Amino acid sequence: MRSQFLFLSTLIATLTALATPALAQEQQLDAITSINGEVPTTDAATIYFNAANCADAANTFYDLTLVNGDGVNQIYMWAGAQNGDCQLNDRRTDLQLLCRPMADSNPRTVGDNATVTGLTLQELVNTEIVDCENTALEGQPFEIYSFRNEDPGGTEIVPPEDYAIADFTVDVTPPEELNIISSLDQMGSTFTISWTTPTDSNSIAQYKLYQGDSADPAASTNTGITAGQNAKSLSVSASALALETDASTYLFVSAVDIASMRLGDGNEGERSEATLVTAAETVGFCDDPSVDCSGCAVSPMVLANGQPSSGAWLLGLLVAIAGGRRLRR
Repeated sequence: MRSQFLFLSTLIATLTALATPALAQEQQLDAITSINGEVPTTDAATIYFNAANCADAANTFYDLTLVNGDGVNQIYMWAGAQNGDCQLNDRRTDLQLLCRPMADSNPRTVGDNATVTGLTLQELVNTEIVDCENTALEGQPFEIYSFRNEDPGGTEIVPPEDYAIADFTVDVTPPEELNIISSLDQMGSTFTISWTTPTDSNSIAQYKLYQGDSADPAASTNTGITAGQNAKSLSVSASALALETDASTYLFVSAVDIASMRLGDGNEGERSEATLVTAAETVGFCDDPSVDCSGCAVSPMVLANGQPSSGAWLLGLLVAIAGGRRLRR
């Protein structure tokens, strides 16, 4: 009997331990759905504020859309460090720089589609939690806590159903300048610029091509020609650059990171050193006056001297073999 009692006790304890995580309510996640009117072109895994946003934080507006927002009329917003646990009262104090209230603890009204509009990056920066000056190579993550309907006040632990978290990252660090490994002086009808893989390649979204009349990258303009995230080179024709024969121009390439709502609007690195390209006509082998083409083929089957080429002999051999097989049948 004693052994059966111990077995049942152990079984109940095990089932309870397994059931507890299953019964625990999952963390609710809100989302920043727009920055300055721009929405993500895809389901972005990370929402970024970049250097351009930080340079004008007061005029960088964003929308916050609530999950399970039915019945939520207002929210009290707090800025938190990554894993700030602002639902805990001991984190919502001035003793630790982990969580700070936004907008002087005043509530924000929830509008249509459970969305709060007109929020600014400056409000986040004013909490002194969010840093717009220095970030890691791929950005620094932060959190927005939205407490539903009531100020969290001194509540020791705000229950999961009464708040949600929106994650975002501030990244003001641009990619490094590209190291060009292709020739810096090219002539032809097509030009190719190659570079070594940047150390921060995982955070690069695309590469942009610039064109200028001098070797000064600051004087160049964007051609609108780009290469994708994993590219290590970019090719462009003379015609795409509007180059006439013997005309020259300078080309530069820059890297743009993923810190934006829209592809190509992220932090942009310095433009590379200049590549001088000159448009030239492409001639065939026998069009080159410096080449002796006395033995060049006029056609695939006839040499320049009028004798059959090796191609003609091979074709004749194949025909003979095919004819012999038919005769044997």
